[in-house]
Amino acid sequence: MRILIVAPYIELVETCKNTLSDLPYEIQIAHGDLHTGLQVALREIENNSIDIVISRGGTANLLKSNLSVPVFEIEVSGYDLLRTIYPHILTENKIAVIGYPNIISGAKSISSILGISPIFYQIDSQTDIKEKIVTAGLEGAKIIVGDTISVNTAHENGIEGYIVKSGPESIISAVESAVSFYKHMQREILTNKRLGSIIEHTTQGVIYLSADNRIEMLNSKAEEILNVNRRQIIGEYISVGLIPEAFSKSFLNKAGNQLINLNGTDYFLEILPIYTAEVHAATLVFIQSSAHIKNIEGIIRQQLIRKGLVADYNFNSIIAKSQSYTNSIEKAICYSRTDSTILLLGETGSGKEVFAQSIHNASLRKNGPFVAVNCAALPDSLLESELFGYVEGAFTGAKKGGKAGFFEMAHKGTIFLDEINDMSSTVQARLLRVLQEKQVMRIGDNMVFDVDIRIIAACNKDLFAETENGNFRKDLYYRLNILDIEIAPLRNRREDILPLFNFYIKQFSRKYSMDEFQPTPELLQGIREFSWPGNIRQLRNFAEKVSVLASLKQNKDIILGELLDELNNPKELAGKKFRTLELSEADKRSKTLKELEQEIIIRTWEQNDHNISRTAKELDIDRVTLRKKLGAELNQFTGSAGKD
Repeated sequence: MRILIVAPYIELVETCKNTLSDLPYEIQIAHGDLHTGLQVALREIENNSIDIVISRGGTANLLKSNLSVPVFEIEVSGYDLLRTIYPHILTENKIAVIGYPNIISGAKSISSILGISPIFYQIDSQTDIKEKIVTAGLEGAKIIVGDTISVNTAHENGIEGYIVKSGPESIISAVESAVSFYKHMQREILTNKRLGSIIEHTTQGVIYLSADNRIEMLNSKAEEILNVNRRQIIGEYISVGLIPEAFSKSFLNKAGNQLINLNGTDYFLEILPIYTAEVHAATLVFIQSSAHIKNIEGIIRQQLIRKGLVADYNFNSIIAKSQSYTNSIEKAICYSRTDSTILLLGETGSGKEVFAQSIHNASLRKNGPFVAVNCAALPDSLLESELFGYVEGAFTGAKKGGKAGFFEMAHKGTIFLDEINDMSSTVQARLLRVLQEKQVMRIGDNMVFDVDIRIIAACNKDLFAETENGNFRKDLYYRLNILDIEIAPLRNRREDILPLFNFYIKQFSRKYSMDEFQPTPELLQGIREFSWPGNIRQLRNFAEKVSVLASLKQNKDIILGELLDELNNPKELAGKKFRTLELSEADKRSKTLKELEQEIIIRTWEQNDHNISRTAKELDIDRVTLRKKLGAELNQFTGSAGKD
């Protein structure tokens, strides 16, 4: 960047040199007033490729009208005016201030502060100056204060004159403004070049029409589809003879999205009117062959299936007879028609992810990805990097090339955040920004990505109580709790227990290729009356156990008796099972204290379905300590989409 300062008076040249010598910019300083300054500027622009010119007063105005490069003016500050006027306050000579509006407005403010009453004459062009000087002299002015041309004209008419000289602060301010503008301008130019490159290389035909239907831009793909020469039609009005009739009629009618056939090929047209202050300003047209769209959709679908970013369940998958559960399903079906954030409230295992997947599959986003994240199963640092992604080198162990986060992967689809109450305050703050701005920034990056996602969050606690206890951000709670659905636990909808059990028995009988088990009335009664603290997940696991054990031909009565005992005395039986896992005295002696501690921690974690919060509570340690103790076991665990 090269800057030229055209100084209308010689003292300004020296002031600029002394003031700007330490600035890291390539600055040339030349003396020249009015037309002399214009000639200097034209010569320097031609010979030295000047990017920005800075001057002041009448010279700046003249340069702005005649130069092709941006011209910035050294503004007259209050300090500049004060330095000039103050020495003449105590004299009895009448002072006249003559200059362009910037000098007059500043002088009036200073005069008001100092309590003096000079005469003010504003000039708007060079031709006004002599008349104003003569008028000032006739009105008794003995001293003229103004810019270079005003003072020179005063001297020619025998009146004493003083230039309002620019001080260092005004010069630096002008240079900084010019540099800031130039950098912004370069960014805009670069952005336009990038945008042009993107438009040119897209697989779609792109056409930009003015408000009066004049073709202002089209890319090479549009040129190919329409079979036209863009150099010949840019700037022309849309007409039937200019482009194929089927397209021209659609463009002129602003018909929105439609399918057009041209020479046996179907094209999809997306016509987007652009409005500025509710006034139609332009029209953007996208053209794409339908075959290409179908091909892309197939590729995306295959990739999503390979990644597992698809929802398997829908509302028809849910088995429910209880009124409370069917009410929740009806509410979820209604919510699925919207694009608002949904909060699912229910105990662990009550079916929250089944609801989330069903909502996704009933929504307009059903063809997009479904990404499920268990916030309790991942350490805070890992959860943050998995959600938001990261760039290469963001932290030790970051993959080469970086990694897209779950929010980016869920673009145009749904992200399900399970057990969101276990999310750390740091991740909560970043999630709040995603909800507010619909933008994501990868860890270690300074660029943001726009994301079009629907968030479904789930919580197995009273989330409002968590906010009252300071464990969850209130602002995030209110952002999440737009549409809420409460999912009842299994013990509160006992009419659903046996239908669910029978469904799972049939499912596992098919899975293991065995005869379908016929439960006894005693077992059915025990299943019906059991509280099922683990809800549907526990019932499903129990059904699998029944299916497998019932296939044994020997001791069937004993096995069924054990199942009944498990339902009737779950705590006692669980204690027995846990005690069977205890180490023998020989094993204890062969292991170190650290090894014993690690084994107990891992067992407890596994028994709690890899849930960090519940495990920490049972072991009576904090979550951070638990994660450190689990170490490599936790890092290897990848259950980020745990079922509810």
